[in-house]
Amino acid sequence: MLIEQLFSAYLGELYGIAFFTAFAEKYSDDNHINKWQKLILVERITAQHLKSGLEKLGVECPDRHLEMEQKGRLDAEKWLSLEWPVLVDTMASWVEPYALKYRQQAQQAQAHLALYQLVQAHEDAILAFLHAEQRQDKNSLAALDRFLSCYHG
Repeated sequence: MLIEQLFSAYLGELYGIAFFTAFAEKYSDDNHINKWQKLILVERITAQHLKSGLEKLGVECPDRHLEMEQKGRLDAEKWLSLEWPVLVDTMASWVEPYALKYRQQAQQAQAHLALYQLVQAHEDAILAFLHAEQRQDKNSLAALDRFLSCYHG
């Protein structure tokens, strides 16, 4: 069960990369391109760490997963027309249950704790970024930057 949760999280990263890439390529307000790029980086770094950790456990992780990538792009397409404040509110309410789920999984994990903490930290960083955007905090990227400073390079 534990490994399946982590593999599912890995596939979720592939979904997230496609989702945020669709926004980086097609969102009408280019003022937010740096945010999309930072979100993509968070997803990529998380995917890399999960892939590495899972493969050490004997789990094969594909670099690409067409079904998840298509789903990510299709879901993004539904929200591309939303104005930034509405989009941020929509994404925050969408991310919140995942943050809670991953927090609970990390608390309950008996093994592979570092991987569970990674997944939790990544989702918490995205949610903190979205909450900062809701408050119109000029330093909203700080939560993503903190995550990246812990896990990137």
